[in-house]
Amino acid sequence: MEEENYVVGLDIGASKVSAAVGEVQSDGSLKIVGFHEKSVFPEDEAIKNGEIENAKRTTELIDEVLQELSDSLDFNLESVNVNYANPDISGHSHKGKVTKSGDNKQILQADVDKLINDVRVTFKTQPGRVVLHCMPQDFYVNDVKAGEKVVGKFGVQIGGDFYFLTSKNESLSNYYYPLKNVKPKSTTAKLPHIEVDNLLLSPVADAFSVLDHAIDDKRNGVAIVNIGADLTEICIFHKNGLRYFKAIPVAGNHITQDLRDAFHINYEEAEVLKKICGNLPSASISENEVAVIERKNDLASIEVLLKNASLVVEWRLKEIAAIIKSEITRSGFDGLLTNGIILTGGTASMGIAKDVFVEVCKIKSVRRAKLSSKIELNGFEMLKRPKYSTLLGLLLASNQEFDSRMSNHILKHATVVEPQVEKFEKPVNTAPQKETKPPRKLLDRLKGMLTDEKEMDDVY
Repeated sequence: MEEENYVVGLDIGASKVSAAVGEVQSDGSLKIVGFHEKSVFPEDEAIKNGEIENAKRTTELIDEVLQELSDSLDFNLESVNVNYANPDISGHSHKGKVTKSGDNKQILQADVDKLINDVRVTFKTQPGRVVLHCMPQDFYVNDVKAGEKVVGKFGVQIGGDFYFLTSKNESLSNYYYPLKNVKPKSTTAKLPHIEVDNLLLSPVADAFSVLDHAIDDKRNGVAIVNIGADLTEICIFHKNGLRYFKAIPVAGNHITQDLRDAFHINYEEAEVLKKICGNLPSASISENEVAVIERKNDLASIEVLLKNASLVVEWRLKEIAAIIKSEITRSGFDGLLTNGIILTGGTASMGIAKDVFVEVCKIKSVRRAKLSSKIELNGFEMLKRPKYSTLLGLLLASNQEFDSRMSNHILKHATVVEPQVEKFEKPVNTAPQKETKPPRKLLDRLKGMLTDEKEMDDVY
């Protein structure tokens, strides 16, 4: 199998590690040719809130998924696009301005690139943090807002507003650690480990696969809300720019835990109950309707009132929606999202999710994510589910422009600084050494002490 036209996406999440291979077509679209995943369970203790908790277990999961994918396609797998998100990632606004050189008064793409390179240099992160992405928002020519078509306008000066996304250097370094311990699935690889072509913030990857260009989502204003297992992420686009990002550590696993605690059942049983109740509004369930949970190894079955279980699911989902509502208000874009909210992630598959968000967020335009028309599933129909939007976005990121105003180098993050292990050397003592007497034997020392005591007694 030839690898030149193939790209590999690797989605590392709290509930699954999945990977897919896409073949780039002549018209720029993508055909899925391979897919594999492994479930991640709480007892794995591998990933929590986007942070690597157990590097060994995470390495094993990634290695198993990529090995299966490579074997199924007879494919030399050496590099991947991978996602990244955690609650510590923060956004920062920054302005920049450069003056054109030369006699040509038209703004060229080279001038835009010069501006971006300049703001990347002038933006100063806090100590211990690293830049993930430098996202353009608005451009100005001679201090006049230029709109979307900045290249070709007349001017001697170009400026811009940018949105920087930063992460703790330590968190990102820990995230790379398992990848650096996974060997390439190839005998001719140049590196001893899997290479990361692109590392994308998860909702940025989502944007590639779920934003609808036919209705100008990015221009008219939309919030992508990804409700995963551990994290709920919101990413707001308006007037073609990324304006706001926040990751909240409350998501689908919290619903599962609520059901476990409320009805004294295990994780697998709670997951099944969550899927049932997530598609049944509590108002549609009678008071006496019961779900019977059959248990293994002769354990007694458990009867659960469906209405009560549905209420548990609804109220936690309402809490998540209320948090998203408050974040939209905090962002300053409340009332400006013409295209509303796109729900994605595993929990977005719940039948009640859309109605809950409409009710709580007071936004009528709430829709479940639909796959980009640029992706041909090629028989992998399960990838239509919202929980795979990040994975598919990772595939598109190598071939599609994130922002038509510039190249995708805006997605490249700054270099991760590897922690240096301090080496302590024993200082060399150059002072002249005093002559030391050999230690006296214990018996001699005791005799000396007895002699000293006798002499002291004689004095008094």
